[in-house]
Amino acid sequence: MLKKNLIILLLIPFLIALLGVITINTTFSFIDNDIIGIEWNFGEFEDFKVQDGLYPLTAQGINEKDYPAGAGNGLVWTVRNEDPTDTNVYAEIVKQGNQYYLKALGNGTVIITCSNEKGNVFKSMKAAVYTTGAITVNNVNKASFNNIDPTFYLGQYDLIDNNKQLSEIDLNVKVVPSNFQESLYVAETSSNIEFDLATGHLKVTGHGEAYIKFSIGQDDIVNPYTYKFIIVEDGINVYSYSDLMYCTNDSEEGEKVVLQKSFESLQNAYKLDKNGEPILVDGHPVLKDESVLCFGNYDPNTKQFLFDDEAYKFETTFNRNFIDQWHNEVIKKGGSNDVVPILLAGLHVQKDFYGNGYTINLHNLAYPKQTAPEVDANGNSVQVPVKTDDDYFQGPLPFYALGDPTDMPIVAALGQDNIGMYVDGDNIIINDINIRNCDFGNMLTNLTYTGTVVETRGTNITISNSRLSNGKNVLRAFSSHNLKLDNSMLSNARNFLISIGSNEYYSTADLTDEFTFIDAEGKTINSTLQNYLAANASGNSLLNSYLLGIFSEKDKMKSAIKSIEDVMNFKHLTEYESGGSVTINDTLFYRSGVSSIGLESMFNGSFLYNSTPSMVSLLISKLTEKTGIDDLSFLPGQNIGGVMYPVDVVISGSTKFYDYKTEDGMDISGLIEENISTLIDNLPFEYEGDIDVDKIFPIKNFLYSKAPKYSKDGNSYLNVPIAFYGGGVNLSTVTFKDFDDEANMTNNIEINLLDNYLQLQGIDLTDEEALNKLIEDIMNGNMSAVMPIIKGVLYKCVTVVIGYEPFEFVCYKNNGYLYGETPKAKELILNTKEN
Repeated sequence: MLKKNLIILLLIPFLIALLGVITINTTFSFIDNDIIGIEWNFGEFEDFKVQDGLYPLTAQGINEKDYPAGAGNGLVWTVRNEDPTDTNVYAEIVKQGNQYYLKALGNGTVIITCSNEKGNVFKSMKAAVYTTGAITVNNVNKASFNNIDPTFYLGQYDLIDNNKQLSEIDLNVKVVPSNFQESLYVAETSSNIEFDLATGHLKVTGHGEAYIKFSIGQDDIVNPYTYKFIIVEDGINVYSYSDLMYCTNDSEEGEKVVLQKSFESLQNAYKLDKNGEPILVDGHPVLKDESVLCFGNYDPNTKQFLFDDEAYKFETTFNRNFIDQWHNEVIKKGGSNDVVPILLAGLHVQKDFYGNGYTINLHNLAYPKQTAPEVDANGNSVQVPVKTDDDYFQGPLPFYALGDPTDMPIVAALGQDNIGMYVDGDNIIINDINIRNCDFGNMLTNLTYTGTVVETRGTNITISNSRLSNGKNVLRAFSSHNLKLDNSMLSNARNFLISIGSNEYYSTADLTDEFTFIDAEGKTINSTLQNYLAANASGNSLLNSYLLGIFSEKDKMKSAIKSIEDVMNFKHLTEYESGGSVTINDTLFYRSGVSSIGLESMFNGSFLYNSTPSMVSLLISKLTEKTGIDDLSFLPGQNIGGVMYPVDVVISGSTKFYDYKTEDGMDISGLIEENISTLIDNLPFEYEGDIDVDKIFPIKNFLYSKAPKYSKDGNSYLNVPIAFYGGGVNLSTVTFKDFDDEANMTNNIEINLLDNYLQLQGIDLTDEEALNKLIEDIMNGNMSAVMPIIKGVLYKCVTVVIGYEPFEFVCYKNNGYLYGETPKAKELILNTKEN
């Protein structure tokens, strides 16, 4: 009886810790959210005459609905020469009070930009500053004003009734002063277009670089102007949501996309009434701006979107061993609680995608429809999004779950998530797109169910001049060979700004050879892994002893565990298959919940191999017996873990990490799902103890104790650009090549849980005297005596599930480099090829 009571006592914290990174109380870490856009009434190419007076510059920041922007979001104006090598001064910005003005100074072409003070949200226009005259050219289709790449891309084709026709656009060509308009003529055009100056109508006849040279024949009065652009071979101009679907989800092999509109959330696309509902005219919602459409087909009668037949559905590409074994278990028992290995993507991209700076916001698809009140650490009520059956994005599929994964599992390690844009194929270019999965308010925890913004799988994929933001993970690069992330910005991740790994792995099912193991006495044993970890075999007894702290020599126990670890982690191999390669160049990382770059490994503990050690299964069976919760399901599984193929990562150029956070600001609870609170409420006895996520799984505590920190205003801040996930062995590498900030980075900081846990106090279940003492302390409420023993067991339970390999981190040094700064889009604009 004493042993049974002890097992139950030890069980509760074990469940809390089983898969390593959970929390009972949600962490609410507030951030200064940014404006989501800027409104103004300027054209793509304006003109300003040199004069004594000033030209007023007016714009307005767009706040997210219900969330006023935080600090650093006041609007500022700047001006620079279109040619960055030109040192002449053609215009300057003058500020008088709160009003900005442009002062025109001389003949030249400039770029005028309005941005928030942080510099990460902006609009730009080109301007001709002139004394006697100038020529301007504007596309009648409204520009995004938001491009990083200065090149305008035009698709070779338009879609007319779902048929491809050579594309046509209209240009508005203007000469100032207007009395020179009649003198305007076309001096020359490229051979791949036809242009009618009288109507401004342009027809495409080919592809490649294109141009039209305009002149009035008096260069001393008005300089000639050449309008340049690129016609994308086989590219389709996307002017509607149906065009977008035609090129992506509805296409078997995909089409090249050339965006000519933005696609936004309902709140950002439509004019709304006082109740927040779209204003209807003739039964149709009214757009706020002709250049911004709504992502999705909205039915104003049902007030719902129709993504069921529009979103791309695909089977998960990640390890699905648990899902398949759960499916077989459900079939055997005749249940209905199956896990379907199907995920959704808002866009399935299989060919090049040119964004022209336009925005795609998948909020209507990715964000939960309902919110609920919760209480933060200070006792304040906050509204947080909650997942319901009506939501399209339901969170990641399980990699492993204890309990029913379809109905509030006790804990679940997470696999592949739903995706905003799934880039799936080889030799694909993604250029100058501003994509986000949602607008999320002022807490990164609100991104829990919003999925991955962009995921790549294939060879020779390039993402350039783009901004990706607002998702649980922003970019997930799995099984991506020769992926290049260039001159881009990644912002606002619940977990990682880029998660890197492989779908391919070495399975423990393949470990059928005989290996040499070491027992706790230092003796060698030759056996297969399966036989060594059988229920009554030496390996199982060894790990039970480790779990309960029944061993005399720490070093011998470590060697014994390492002999199992080396086999399960395929350390006997001399070469490993490549799982991918990623080059990150000139890219800016801004605000993650955990780390900017996460190099993933696969959990690979002995418990995921065949439920070893047996003590864990015994504890779980006692829970089922004692709680009386009928629907508690437990599937131990077989060969669920493994070793991921390694990915080689190169970081180069002016890549920067604007990702400082306090210890409280690092929130690892998004890496796993838990429903411990509900379980504890249903227990037939009361449990009290000093247990939280950072005591159960103290990776963060260990990291903050070892890593250099920057102190400011009484707080300590840490910047973690790179995290190597542990548990299972992590074979991936990071190399710095011509990297500007290499001197600001630390070497790898290793966090080895096994070394720490071998020193923890344990309990010998065969020692009746020790058991009596422990039960006496429990009955007397002496938790201070009991907790070290409980924790000693539960901490070790973490390692037998996830594995024993260390976690490693690369941090910024403690000199405060980039502290308090934010990424600026100007950094990217000045890096583009043309500039």
